[in-house]
Amino acid sequence: MTTTSSPTPIRPSAPTDPVDQLAWLVDRARISDLLVEFARTLDDRDWQGNTALYMPDGIFMVGDVLRLQGHAQLAMTGSERGLAQYHGTWHASSNHAIQIDGDTARTRSYLIGVHLLAGGTTHHADGGGWYDCTLQRTADGWRFTTVRLHEVWHAGQALPHVSAKPDLAATP
Repeated sequence: MTTTSSPTPIRPSAPTDPVDQLAWLVDRARISDLLVEFARTLDDRDWQGNTALYMPDGIFMVGDVLRLQGHAQLAMTGSERGLAQYHGTWHASSNHAIQIDGDTARTRSYLIGVHLLAGGTTHHADGGGWYDCTLQRTADGWRFTTVRLHEVWHAGQALPHVSAKPDLAATP
């Protein structure tokens, strides 16, 4: 089990001007929707949709074990050595703490992930922790610049896609 923390806690503070408050609330809703869409694309095996949530040079990290950078590497999330090895997945995202600073933002959101293995719904590999993310506003909306998964616990079978330094591009 690995535990890590972010450098500073995210404590959102709302603007006081009503017009600014409305824009801030809309940004928060859009960012929260992006976090939910991140989980949906993983569970629906929508690898192209997941990659599109990132900036072109975006980074996904699992602690110090895994680092994918750029759309070509991020697409490997759906490889047979990545999430495609599971019969199905279920990622729950909650506790969306969002801090907006102009056209950039930071988030922390909690995660529980269930990864179904072959053999039915009673064989699974589970994990929990949180995502620390940085985001950039673009003409097409908010996009991830970094997504870093901090794993806190595992249960059930081992999670081979994150337990060791996997080569997601390798063929099985």
